[in-house]
Amino acid sequence: MARYKVLPSVAHNFAHSFVSLMNYVGRDYVMSHFIRRVKLTGTRRFHFDVLKRTVGPVELLTSPILKSCESYAKDFGRFVTAGGAALDSIDSAELVLQVSLGRLLSKSNSLHGRVTATMRIVDDRGREHIGRASEEYDAAPLR
Repeated sequence: MARYKVLPSVAHNFAHSFVSLMNYVGRDYVMSHFIRRVKLTGTRRFHFDVLKRTVGPVELLTSPILKSCESYAKDFGRFVTAGGAALDSIDSAELVLQVSLGRLLSKSNSLHGRVTATMRIVDDRGREHIGRASEEYDAAPLR
């Protein structure tokens, strides 16, 4: 029997892990890559359909961001089953990132930004489970 009551926690844990310092690819934190891309493109919203493995918009994509999304899509089943739910009880799972830029830190020339993640899981009964997490980062310019 599927345990639905843990799905809000699964959504929160996935969102929190994605924006955390544990999300590191290559030489930098993935959220720092996002902050730099937002500054470059002006696009502040990112969408990640975890089950379909689609991401966008394309102007925010870099190799480290794509690698991170692929890794998190592969691990999504672990998030669900570790929480005590069944993966087949989930109809959709979507993560939306909203990035807001802050001041440019003059001494280091770093960008300051806040990344807010909202994870929305819809179960096989049509019920929505939302998890949110937010972190602030200082993203050094790439050299």
